Amino acid sequence: MDTTTIDRVKQARVWLSARVPFLGYMTTRLRPRVAEPQDGVQTAAVAPDGTLILNAEFVAKLTDPQLRFVLAHEVMHPALMFFERLQTRDLQRFNVAHDYAINALLKEFSDKLGSEMEMPAGGLYSQELENMTAEEIYNKLPKPSKAQEMWMDCRSDLAETGEGEAAAQGDQAAQRGLQKMWQTSLEAARQIHEHQLGRGSMPAGLLALLDEIKDPKVTWQTVLSAWLGENGCKADSTYMRPSRRSEAAGETLPGVLRTGLPDVTIVWDTSGSMNGLAGEILSEVDSITSELGLTVRLMICDAALHADVEGLDKAEDFLPHIRGGGGSDFNPAFDKLQGEGNTSVVLAFTDGYINVPTSQPPTLGGVLWVLTQSSVRPAPWGEAIKLTRDGFVENV
Repeated sequence: MDTTTIDRVKQARVWLSARVPFLGYMTTRLRPRVAEPQDGVQTAAVAPDGTLILNAEFVAKLTDPQLRFVLAHEVMHPALMFFERLQTRDLQRFNVAHDYAINALLKEFSDKLGSEMEMPAGGLYSQELENMTAEEIYNKLPKPSKAQEMWMDCRSDLAETGEGEAAAQGDQAAQRGLQKMWQTSLEAARQIHEHQLGRGSMPAGLLALLDEIKDPKVTWQTVLSAWLGENGCKADSTYMRPSRRSEAAGETLPGVLRTGLPDVTIVWDTSGSMNGLAGEILSEVDSITSELGLTVRLMICDAALHADVEGLDKAEDFLPHIRGGGGSDFNPAFDKLQGEGNTSVVLAFTDGYINVPTSQPPTLGGVLWVLTQSSVRPAPWGEAIKLTRDGFVENV
C-alpha cells in the first residue's frame, strides 16, 4: 500500500486545521485512499459520501501547497451539493462549472496565504466567472475539452459507504441524509473557523454562498465532537444513525464511533447558583454518552469535591452522585487532576461564577467550558461554548 500519499494527506489536513480551520475541518470529512487501476482516476476524484480517490503519481508531482488546495477543492464538491444540483445537466460540463466556482472561492483563501496554498497547474479559474454560481457558469460554457475532462473529479460510482452507495443508486432517503450531513459540517466548520480566528476571517464570497445553502442549526455536540478529536480523542468522525432524541428534534447528527478513546472527564458545578439546572445538564450528558458514544469520568464539585466516579456511560448513572448546593470552587477537582498528572480532556459544566485555577493544568488534553444561560466565562484559558435552551451553540 502507498503510505506516502496518505501520510501527505494527513500532513496537509494538520496544516489546514491550524491555518485555515474551515478547510481543515471540512477535509476531515473526506475518506482518502490511493487509486487502483480499475478506478480510472487520473488525478483525484470524490464521491457524495466524501470518499476521496487519489492517483499516487499525480499527488507525487504536487507540492505541499498544491496538495492542500486539491484536498480543499475536492471536499467542496460534495459539501456544496454538486450531486444534488446536477439534476439533468451534462455531468462533465457541470463538473467543469463547479470547478470554476470552487476555485474562485478557494482563491480568496489562497490569496491571503500566498505561496503556502496554491492551485496546481491546469486548475480551472477565470476572473470573468468570479461571483457566479456553478449553474450560471454552466450556461456560459461550451462542451468541455479533453484537457478539462481530465479534471472530471465528481464520481458517485466511487462511494464506499453504505449510505454513499445507496445515494448513488438513487435512494432519496440516503441522499437527504448525506445532504444534511454536509450542511451540518459546513456550519460547524464556519463556527470553528470564526471561533479560532474571529468574525470577519471567512471570505465574503464563501459566506454569501453558505447563506444560500439551507442552513440547519448546529447542535453543540457537532462542535464538541470536533473539539474532542483536536484535543486527543482517537475517534473516527462518522455519519451515524441518529438517536431517538435527534430524530425527534428533526436533526441528523454526525457522531463519533468510540475506538480506544482516552479519558473524558466531566466536571459538574453543583454550587448554589446552579440549582434547578440538573435536568438540562443531564439531557446534554445523555447526548454525550449516547450520541457521541463516550464513557466518562464524573467529578461533582461545589466548594468541595463530592463525587469522583469513573466508567459511566448512561446519564441515569449520574443521578446518585449529584449533590452540593454550597460554595463555588472548581480548584479541588482541578487540583486532583493535576496531582494525578491526568491527560484527559475535561468538559466543565458551569455558569462560570466559580473559582478556578489561574492556568490550565499542563498535563490535561484540553478544557472546554460548557456554559449555561446567563453565564460568564470563568477563565481566559480553555475553550468555551454556551448552551441555548434548545440545545444549540452560541460562540463565547
